[in-house]
Amino acid sequence: MKKKLSLITIQMCTLAAFAAQDTKIQEIDIKDTALLQESLSSTKSTIKLEDETVTSMNDALDKEFFVEFKKTSGYSSEPYIRGRGNKGVPVFIEGLRLNAGHDDSTNLFGMTDIAEVDVYRGANGAKLGMGAMSGAVVVKFKEPEFTNTEDFKVSGFANSEFEFLSKDGNSNSLGANLYNNIINLSLSGTISDYNNYENGNSDEVLHSQYDTSNLNGSVAFKTSDDSYVYARYMEDKADSEDPYTRYLNNGIWTYTDRPNDKGKTYFVGFRKDYFAGVNNFDIQYFKNDLHYDINTKKEATISEQQELFRDSNTNGVKISTNKELGNHNLSLAGTYSDMDIKNGVRNFNSTTKTWGSWMSAFGITGGEIESYNLSLSDDIHYDKLFFNLASGYEYVKRDVTSNVNTNNFNSLIPATLLSQVVKQNTNEKDNLISLSATVGYEVSTAFIPYLKLSNATRTPYFNEQYGNNPSNGSQIPNQDLDNEKVYGVDIGADGQIGKAYYSSALYYQEYKDYIELVNTGYKTTGNLPIKQFVNLDEAEIYGAELMLGYNIFNDIFTEASYTYTRGKNKDDNQPLAYITPQKLTLSLAQKRKKGLNWKLEEELVDNQNKISTVNGEKETAGYALTNSSVGYAFGKVGVFKSANISFELNNIFDKNYREHLSKVSSTAYYLPNEAGINGAVALQVKF
Repeated sequence: MKKKLSLITIQMCTLAAFAAQDTKIQEIDIKDTALLQESLSSTKSTIKLEDETVTSMNDALDKEFFVEFKKTSGYSSEPYIRGRGNKGVPVFIEGLRLNAGHDDSTNLFGMTDIAEVDVYRGANGAKLGMGAMSGAVVVKFKEPEFTNTEDFKVSGFANSEFEFLSKDGNSNSLGANLYNNIINLSLSGTISDYNNYENGNSDEVLHSQYDTSNLNGSVAFKTSDDSYVYARYMEDKADSEDPYTRYLNNGIWTYTDRPNDKGKTYFVGFRKDYFAGVNNFDIQYFKNDLHYDINTKKEATISEQQELFRDSNTNGVKISTNKELGNHNLSLAGTYSDMDIKNGVRNFNSTTKTWGSWMSAFGITGGEIESYNLSLSDDIHYDKLFFNLASGYEYVKRDVTSNVNTNNFNSLIPATLLSQVVKQNTNEKDNLISLSATVGYEVSTAFIPYLKLSNATRTPYFNEQYGNNPSNGSQIPNQDLDNEKVYGVDIGADGQIGKAYYSSALYYQEYKDYIELVNTGYKTTGNLPIKQFVNLDEAEIYGAELMLGYNIFNDIFTEASYTYTRGKNKDDNQPLAYITPQKLTLSLAQKRKKGLNWKLEEELVDNQNKISTVNGEKETAGYALTNSSVGYAFGKVGVFKSANISFELNNIFDKNYREHLSKVSSTAYYLPNEAGINGAVALQVKF
């Protein structure tokens, strides 16, 4: 039996609304419902970047209506899914997790050689391991290209984007491939430079500038008709500041400077389509070295005050494969990862105008996270009924090689809190088990309901448990933190009715020992509120993700998407911190592979007055933004295979507004608005 379904229907079955850029109406044949079942049970949305001009991971994730951001600038934006950011949304490059030890490392890599980004919603510990509490992001590289002859071919691209008005800056990337039937050599890079942005009142937002550079080089050798070995090297740098760290202390404004974020990443691997009776065999070694300088500075003639550095080194191996057995598609993945972290701090003497010696930072001077993860997943389909069953086991060992330098706290925090600053080293071992089960049934192409049950667990981060914080004692450690656990249920349906299509999800997540940052009620000698991470016995996050679209013509369509998220501390029935307000987005767009493309968009964001009083959150007002874009996709132009030019204008009416997740609770006395009206012109060519 065969059915004719539009590609729209199949894309919707990823359980996430696809963006306007991905919409293509064309008829394809599929056998029975196997493709529908596999897509729906994967519970992820795949963003393909082949024809997109994307300069950062945030550019790619912005296409997903259910992803929000904690912004301090375009560089350090952090993705939020279902009420959680880095504490529940791990970010991977292939098998390497980027944000296991550094909160804002998620943009410290270039996108020039990225093929696609997988975005998961809900607890996915069974498939991805520790930390996937509310979602996850997996970035995948392009596959190397080979010819059928010994003659070499050259291909490449050049992208440029210039932003102006409230946000001023540019990003340029260039890449080339040289390949034949045996070897593929690839080299690409990006340079970005952005100035301080202006808000809707045309006031400059200080310390919001940033610049980045990325270099990506790889080589692949074809070892057989269906296999190759490869090696890859990435080098990334960034210089940025953080406007939300600005606060007034004794009449002088202080802020955080990040002048030397840098990373080096290495991959070596082997991939084969068929190996020892299994499919898609992939083994990969990865290594990542990250360095951060987190400096506290003054807006004064002598700006130096304090410098803190953090270094981490991660090594690991990932092996994955799958096997089709009748109605079953089995997937197996195993990962080993070992991350070492160390840091130091030094202070500036304004009298002698000299730096002091490097010493142990507040919190830990060193630590290690070692983990072994094994996950097994089975996609099962029987006619119109389909299942996905997944299980994961992870052994995690955490060592703190040295702990709090207590003397640094003595002059900063009240004596009442000093007893909580524990001096002993720790060695913890955890056995984490995660399970998930999805079931669905294709009643018709118009109605494909599904139900998913899942759970995940994570250990506390170093910063949460040991208070490794440079902010002059504004965070103290809590070595007694327990692991955080979540149990989730999703229910929804997807489908297509004529020219209309929709995607929906209602979810509920129950947390045990939820880790939240709370205000102790005390202040430092510098008048900063002192905070500490604690376990909440029970918490819940629930909400809705809905999308409805209509294909007006073959290439013109309209969409409406809606998200609602609510988080509560069940112990006292009070709101959780950092929960995004409800949002409705309306759009009308035309998308063509060749020809004119345009989009009109209206974002309607509610106020957020359901805030955590124990955290010190502040309310944010609702707002409405109008955005537009227009572009033209050319075919072959001279020596170029294709060329695309686009223009966009965001926040057209120059509104003043604040993203709720951007606001940093009561430790910030300076809460700037986001950028006012801003435009961008982009050019993309391929050769």
